[in-house]
Amino acid sequence: MIAFQDLEVRYGDTVALANLSLDLQDGIVGLLGPNGSGKSTLLKTLLGLLSPAKGTGQVLGVGLGSPDAARLRGRIGYMPEYDALIEDVSAFEQVAFWGELSGLPADSARDRAHEVLYFVGLDESRYRHVSGYSTGMRQRVKLAQALVHSPELVFMDEPTNGLDPEGRRRMLDLVLKVRAELGTGVILASHLLEDVERCADQLVILDKGHLKASGSMAGLRKMLAKRFELRFMDPLSDTQRIKLDELGRVLDDHHGLYDLELNGDATDAFRWANQVGAVLVQLTPRHDRLDEVLIRALHGDVAAVKEGN
Repeated sequence: MIAFQDLEVRYGDTVALANLSLDLQDGIVGLLGPNGSGKSTLLKTLLGLLSPAKGTGQVLGVGLGSPDAARLRGRIGYMPEYDALIEDVSAFEQVAFWGELSGLPADSARDRAHEVLYFVGLDESRYRHVSGYSTGMRQRVKLAQALVHSPELVFMDEPTNGLDPEGRRRMLDLVLKVRAELGTGVILASHLLEDVERCADQLVILDKGHLKASGSMAGLRKMLAKRFELRFMDPLSDTQRIKLDELGRVLDDHHGLYDLELNGDATDAFRWANQVGAVLVQLTPRHDRLDEVLIRALHGDVAAVKEGN
C-alpha cells in the first residue's frame, strides 16, 4: 500500500521527517505520536503536497514526487484534522461539490453524495446548513467528502478530535466500517492510543519526525502476552538479579517487583526461581499494557515494537 526508504522532509532548514523507512500493507494503519511528531507532515508528503528533500517512496504504486502525483490524489481520500466547511451550505451540496472537484461528473457526484452521507449516518440531516451541526456531525461530513469519489486509500487526520466519548465511539465504528464494507485502506493518524488500538492492524509510532517503532498489532499483542510482573518473597541477591536475565528481558525493577518479557512461558519462571534458590510468590500477566509499549518506544526502546513485526 505504502513504502518508502530514507525519507526526509524539510521546512526550510527544519527537518520535519528524518530517515523514515517503512513498508505498510493494505489494512488499517495506526499512525501514532504526540502533537508535533510529524504525522500531518507525513500525510501531506504521501498526498504529494510536500516534496521530500531526499529518499524514495511510493503510494499505491506511484512514486513520491512523480508527475502522476496529482492523478494519485484522485485515488486517495483525505479527512483533515481541521474544518474546511462552508457554513451556510448544506452537507449534501458540499459533498457533491467535493465529488466534482475529485473528478466525478455532476450527476455522479450528487448520487455519490447521497450514498456517502447515508453511509456516515447523516442522510436525515443532509439538507441542513452545516452551521447548525454538532462537532460529531461536522467530522462525519469531512469523512463523507473523503469517501465521495470511492478512493482506494483514505487518510484520516485526528478523526476524533473534539468529540465526546459517544462521538468518538461512533467515529471509530465508522473507521472500521470503511475498511470492512468498502474495502478501503486507512491511515489513521492520532495522538490517542485508545483510538489506534481499537481500529488498527498495523502500528507506526513517530516522535519529533523520527520513526520510533513499527509493527503489526497482532505481533504486538503476541509479544505483550509474554510480559509478566514477578515478585519474590525476599529481595533478590546481586547474583540472582544478574541471572534474572536468563529468564527474560528485564523491563523494570521497582522495589522488588520485576517487569519481564519471558523467553519461555510462565512455568519457566518457577523453574528458574527453584534453580537459583528464590521463592516466587507473584506472577501477574501484563498483556494489556500497550500504553507502556508506546512510552518505551518514545523513550528509545525501539525493540519494544519491532519485535512484534
